[in-house]
Amino acid sequence: MNQEFVVNPIDDRYLGNVCEIRSFANDLIGIGIIKEIGDDFITIGARDSELRLFNTFQKIKLNIFNTKVGFTVIICEVLASTRKMLRVVSPIKIVDHERRQGFRVSVDMHARISVSREKLENGEYEDLQVVWIKDMSICGLKIQSNQKYILGQIVWLSFELDERTRLTVKAQFVRDNGVDGKDNMHEYGIKLLFDKEEDTDKLCSYLFKAQREQSRKVR
Repeated sequence: MNQEFVVNPIDDRYLGNVCEIRSFANDLIGIGIIKEIGDDFITIGARDSELRLFNTFQKIKLNIFNTKVGFTVIICEVLASTRKMLRVVSPIKIVDHERRQGFRVSVDMHARISVSREKLENGEYEDLQVVWIKDMSICGLKIQSNQKYILGQIVWLSFELDERTRLTVKAQFVRDNGVDGKDNMHEYGIKLLFDKEEDTDKLCSYLFKAQREQSRKVR
């Protein structure tokens, strides 16, 4: 059985450093100290107070501060959690442009779009349009369409993350990037307006998996 070797993006220079624990939506959910760094894991100890308890396989983001090596952002999965210790695995470093844009990954998938969730779910195709998702983050998507939309317009989107997972979410057009010169399609930035926490978790899981796969391809 082949096992994939994961290279830890940080080394022993980060031992003892302060570490912010954040959700993929960038909410602060804890502060700790880097206690141990292995080939494919990081152990974080409590700093001033006890740590909260995390679910196994929960996806989180670590902001690690180091004056000599530099500020580093890591995404990872929870392996073990107590009030005194948090161990995470599969660490991946987020590069600068992803950090600014909220952990964004490139994708190529289509989505159905409608002004009505009911029409979208009922498959009333005369009221549906198809757009192409070019990249996504936990906060929003970059899409292309042969249709024009109005900034501020709120719609419903439905798209498949994998064979078993379909998301249907409300979204708002917040940015018009003009016409893409290569594909001659209108390009927009849209903000996702989640009303279910489970949908946020599904997207987080997909983003983590996609980022990990893309990172492995360039190693």
